[in-house]
Amino acid sequence: MDFEQRLSREMLKIASWPRGPLQDADALLDHLLAHAGGILEAPRVLLAWEEADEPWLYLAHRSGGGIERSREAPLADPEALEEVLRRRFALDRAESWPVRGETVQGRLFALDRPGPAEDSLVLGEIVAQRVAAELDQFYLTHQLRTAAVTDERVRLACDLHDGMLQSLTGTALQLQALAKWMEKDPPAPPADLREILREIQQLIAADQRDLRFFIEELKPVPRALAGQGDLASRLAELADRLKRLWVLDVDIHLEGLDGLSEAFTRQLYRLVRESLFNVARHAGASRVRVEIVWRERALSITVTDDGRGFPFTGRYDHEELQRQKLGPVSLKERIAALGGSIAIDTGPGLTRLEMHLPAQGGAR
Repeated sequence: MDFEQRLSREMLKIASWPRGPLQDADALLDHLLAHAGGILEAPRVLLAWEEADEPWLYLAHRSGGGIERSREAPLADPEALEEVLRRRFALDRAESWPVRGETVQGRLFALDRPGPAEDSLVLGEIVAQRVAAELDQFYLTHQLRTAAVTDERVRLACDLHDGMLQSLTGTALQLQALAKWMEKDPPAPPADLREILREIQQLIAADQRDLRFFIEELKPVPRALAGQGDLASRLAELADRLKRLWVLDVDIHLEGLDGLSEAFTRQLYRLVRESLFNVARHAGASRVRVEIVWRERALSITVTDDGRGFPFTGRYDHEELQRQKLGPVSLKERIAALGGSIAIDTGPGLTRLEMHLPAQGGAR
């Protein structure tokens, strides 16, 4: 029972690990080491790594006093790294795991951690993999932006990397639990093993649905989107796919959209598509209604669903969402690029997104 409770607690911690900020390296490292220390129950966490094609050794050390970061010349003898760090950071009680990614190679150290080391072997490996994945995501995103790859591809890469990573982490923990239960003497009851297998099947099925969504997002927006009729037809096709994939009922109401420019209508389709995908993937909703209305030389888009809502509750206008850094990041960026605004009214069972776009894109 102790193992099962601890496993559940560790799974919950990892599953709730939010995506780190991708704009600032210091903020990302503070985020990573804070969460790693919390999951591993380590008062201090040290990360040492090297970037691909960069001749530097990077160090980040987080303790109760905050995070310290440095860039140093690499050691002549890489095998001496742990001993050098042991003297510098007083690694008297330290456990470590390799951090191996596409763009980084290094080691994660949990310092002054209470409890036996064997309890954290698998958990530490999973945490180190998550750290490597987020560093990869940061560096690859930076490279994509530097190379002037479109913001759409960057956003999609981030969503794919983060969504699949969290889900696969949960699957890995479930498989570890299954192996432990099968090794018990006497072995766990078949009913318990079947329950774990059922949960693993559900996780894999959810991954399959997510991959289908990402494939849909990779498809280009249809060329023929010149008016309300074309937009209604495309949104009806999207609603049908959501119904088949997620058993989500989508009701769409359009008003006064004839005469919008084709370029603006394509942007509008992308905006609605992302909003609906967010509801399907994250809200746990059974119904969603989309209203798109052109009035007084401005466009109003309202998306209302009956899902679980956001982690916050209440009504937040655009300025408050920006100030508190709340709401769907990529959707806010897309709206800002069109010169619009968003407000969110959310609570269990009812969430409403209200988006407003100015007239200049419509060419009425």
